[in-house]
Amino acid sequence: MNTKLITLSTLIVWPLLGGCLGSEQTIYAICEENPQICSDIQAQGWCKVERANVIRQRQKELTTPNDPNVLYDSLIRWQEFSQCIEIAANIKRRSIKDRDAIKETTFLTTLQEIQRIEQATVNSKLPEFLYYHWAQDGDPSKIEKLVALDQRSKLNTTRLQLMMAAYYGKANRERAISSLYKALQFLKASELESLDPSVYASLATHFYQEKRYKLAFVWTEVATMAGLKTNKNNLIMQNLEAQHADVDKLEGVASDTYNSIRSLAFEAPNNKI
Repeated sequence: MNTKLITLSTLIVWPLLGGCLGSEQTIYAICEENPQICSDIQAQGWCKVERANVIRQRQKELTTPNDPNVLYDSLIRWQEFSQCIEIAANIKRRSIKDRDAIKETTFLTTLQEIQRIEQATVNSKLPEFLYYHWAQDGDPSKIEKLVALDQRSKLNTTRLQLMMAAYYGKANRERAISSLYKALQFLKASELESLDPSVYASLATHFYQEKRYKLAFVWTEVATMAGLKTNKNNLIMQNLEAQHADVDKLEGVASDTYNSIRSLAFEAPNNKI
C-alpha cells in the first residue's frame, strides 16, 4: 500500500504524552528494559515528545499486539513522529553531504512502521481503520460500513463523529453539521483542550453556505473565543443587517454556546436565535 501520511490533525489534535505521569515508567526505564523498541529511532535531541509517544506505544504493542485500538493509536503516533523527524532531518535538502544519516534512518523506520500497521489492518473492522483505509484507497465498501454504523448510532465518540463530518462535508452539509454537533456532545474532559478550534470555523462555513447567517455569525464568534483568528465576514454582517438581526443577542448566544462546550454540556444555539 502506498504510504501516505493521512493525519487527523485537521479533525482533532489528541494530547501527547511524554515523560512520566504518576506511576508511569520513564522513557529511560522503558528503553533499559526493552532496548529493541528504542535503538532504531534515535532522534539526537529532536522530536522528544513524539519519540516518547512512539516508545510508549511500542511497549503497549508488546503487551497487546493484536488490539486494534492500540494499533490505531500507534499509527497516529508514528505519523506524528514521522512528520516531525522529516523536518528535523531536512529530508528534502538537495545537498547530501549536509544530511543527518541518523535522523534519515529513523525517518525510514517511521515509514516502515506506518506501512506495517497499514498492512496489518487493511481488513480491520475498527471504525477508525475503516475511515483511514477508505481515505487511503477510496474503497466505497469501507465508507458504506461506516455510514451504516453511524445510522445505527454506533459511532459515539468525538473522534469518529469528526471523521464522519469530514466525509459528509463534501456532499451533505446537514449531515456534516449534525456530526459536528454530535462531536461536541460526546466531548470528554481529556479531549477538551486538544479540540481543534477549526471545528467551529467549519460550522460557521457550513451555516454560511446554507445561508443561515445568524448561526454562521454565532459560530464565527465561538471560533474567535476559542483562539482562532477569524475575519468578520462583511457578507454575513450585511445579511444580518438586512434581517434586522440583534447582533448583541447573537453575541450572547455565542458566549453561552462556547461556555456550554467548555463545561462539557454542549447546547446547540439553533433554537436560541
